[in-house]
Amino acid sequence: MIGPANPGAEDGSDGWWVGASGSGYLLVDHTDPASGNSDFTLGNTNLNGNNSAGWRSVIFPLGPAAAGAKPITFSFAYKLIDEVNPGDNILVQLRFFDRATNWISERDFLLGDSSHDSAMSRYKTVTLGDIRAPRRAQVADVHVNINFQGYHWSSGTGRFDDFSVKVTTHPLLLEVIVLAVVLLGITITAAFLLYSRH
Repeated sequence: MIGPANPGAEDGSDGWWVGASGSGYLLVDHTDPASGNSDFTLGNTNLNGNNSAGWRSVIFPLGPAAAGAKPITFSFAYKLIDEVNPGDNILVQLRFFDRATNWISERDFLLGDSSHDSAMSRYKTVTLGDIRAPRRAQVADVHVNINFQGYHWSSGTGRFDDFSVKVTTHPLLLEVIVLAVVLLGITITAAFLLYSRH
């Protein structure tokens, strides 16, 4: 896994930047995680004013996936526990930066009205594979926020857990390689046995 550090809030808020204003709130919660003992929680119910909240991971290196050299898979679990108001969405972002941490681009996920989620009884998991980082991208972060970039949220609490950014593996290719090695071993063994009989 490339990042982020502390992907499920098991170490509290370590490895994450936090911020809230107005009636926006956030906390590390221990009552209803997707896995482990903790989850990242944020929310707001006030329709008026600047009521924002956000979790932002510390920037992490893309490693072998830098500059799009290898594909990555981004996944996370979420649960919106209250009734979602029409037009309300929480914004989740996988953001890419250059070596000097200048923003390059991002992948955005809108959860709530746009994803048709409301008063969820269980967590859902989002998984998007074969993402290629931009050519100049060397580092990335994960950002979860409400009332940010023009998206509105007044629908109570959202829980997030198990963030993961990792190099995409291709099981079929691996299986082909293993099969080729096994067949090569059989061929060598057969040839050795045939030779040893003469």
